[in-house]
Amino acid sequence: MKTFRFITKCICFFLIIAILFVVIQENLRDKWAEGEYDVSVKVDGFYAEEPDTLDVVFVGSSQMYADMAPAVLFDRFGITSYDFCANEQPLWVSYYYIKEAVKRQHPKVIVLDVFTVYGDDYEQEGVMHINLDDLPMSFNKLCAIRDGVPKDLRYSFYFPIAKYHNTWTDLYENKVTMSFYHEKDPNKGYSPFIFAGDYEDGAKKEVVEQTDKEPIPDRAKEWLLKIIELCRDEQVELVLTKTPNGNADRQKLYNSVEELAAQQGVRFFNMNTRLDGQAHINIIQAEKVSVMMGEYLCDQFSFEDKRQDPAYASWYDSVSLFNRQKSKCEIISADSYEEYLPLLAREGYDVFITYKNETDQELTKEEIAFFNQTFGTTFDPAGDTAYCAVIEDGKTVLESTNPNEVPETDEAVVTNESVAANGTVEKADGSVTMKLTMSDNLQKTLDVVLQSDGNKTDGSAAILVNGTDFSMNCDGFNIAIYDKYLGEMVEMSAFDLNDNMKLSRK
Repeated sequence: MKTFRFITKCICFFLIIAILFVVIQENLRDKWAEGEYDVSVKVDGFYAEEPDTLDVVFVGSSQMYADMAPAVLFDRFGITSYDFCANEQPLWVSYYYIKEAVKRQHPKVIVLDVFTVYGDDYEQEGVMHINLDDLPMSFNKLCAIRDGVPKDLRYSFYFPIAKYHNTWTDLYENKVTMSFYHEKDPNKGYSPFIFAGDYEDGAKKEVVEQTDKEPIPDRAKEWLLKIIELCRDEQVELVLTKTPNGNADRQKLYNSVEELAAQQGVRFFNMNTRLDGQAHINIIQAEKVSVMMGEYLCDQFSFEDKRQDPAYASWYDSVSLFNRQKSKCEIISADSYEEYLPLLAREGYDVFITYKNETDQELTKEEIAFFNQTFGTTFDPAGDTAYCAVIEDGKTVLESTNPNEVPETDEAVVTNESVAANGTVEKADGSVTMKLTMSDNLQKTLDVVLQSDGNKTDGSAAILVNGTDFSMNCDGFNIAIYDKYLGEMVEMSAFDLNDNMKLSRK
């Protein structure tokens, strides 16, 4: 009996030590959970998806997760998909990602981006950690480490604490949260790159006309053939693709991939010769890429349309998120008065506007009329004007009047009943101050103070939101845009009378 108790105590002791080791190691290792390159979120999110619910799994590098938006495929075609990708993913890692995808999801189609067919024998150690650390420990992961990492570096992949033991000084809340609490990725592995981009209508001429071929490196070719064999063995359709990156020199490699695909009887959809692009395209261009891919997939395969299936109703959250992100990109991409203002009148935005003018420049009648027509305002810059307005969901909820017409009183002047409880407009010495409190769709409270000093020398046009000034303090319209759904400021901008009403922004 004593021997049994002793053995039990030993087992419990070593079990506790093992659990503590796993907990500490998981908390210390790096997480990639911020910004567009949030691989930890993408990989963990894949395993959080319900098994056998994905029609298509996209595999590859960041060029894939920057270009392919599953929300678009669902919204346009009723196809469920996921970007199961990581930065600079070599083909010998893609092989094991596909194994994981087939094991958990049994998708109808695997779409593999062939960007990394340039492949060296091994990728840099940091790249491999980004690709492998977030995969759950399994036989597949052990094999991926064996095949993808040089022998002298493998120990830090089997036991990440060997690499990250000094990172205890860099612990932060999100890093700890990501350790054992895994959720679905609302973007389904996609990264919305939000920046102004200028793309041609089709692929660049030098890419389309590139007919030279460059041999695929031996190691990359070996693993590409293994991927083809794996998909055949698993009875999963394979589509090789190259998302558009506008690289004519790399097109030589893709021409060789096309030749190999034809020899193997595998589909190759080369989008690089169909659409303009770059390493990471913006969300507006990604929508075009995703639609083109969806049309190709529907032409090649048959899918059940899941848009009306209640079991997939949550996918519309991803669609709504994509549309908000796309709208933000459209706003920051607009560069003219006539293009910009209507974008601010969309649903879901709180727009804060102040106007001042210390110059001898004036708005044209057309510019004034367009402003009022867009927002339903009564803006009239005649005389010594200080002006403030708040636009919510395209409608004016609070607007100042000409300061010379505001009653000389300390009492609040409320111009809209919906904000009567907290909205005030006050006049003092030819200036206008507007104060109100608002709530966004995430239940965040916004304390807003707008200030315009009209035509005072060195006057201010402030836009304070929770104490931070988002005004550029220019002569003309100063604008701050807040997205109520994303719970973030989109941008601060101004149409400057001193610069011919040119749009400037931060």
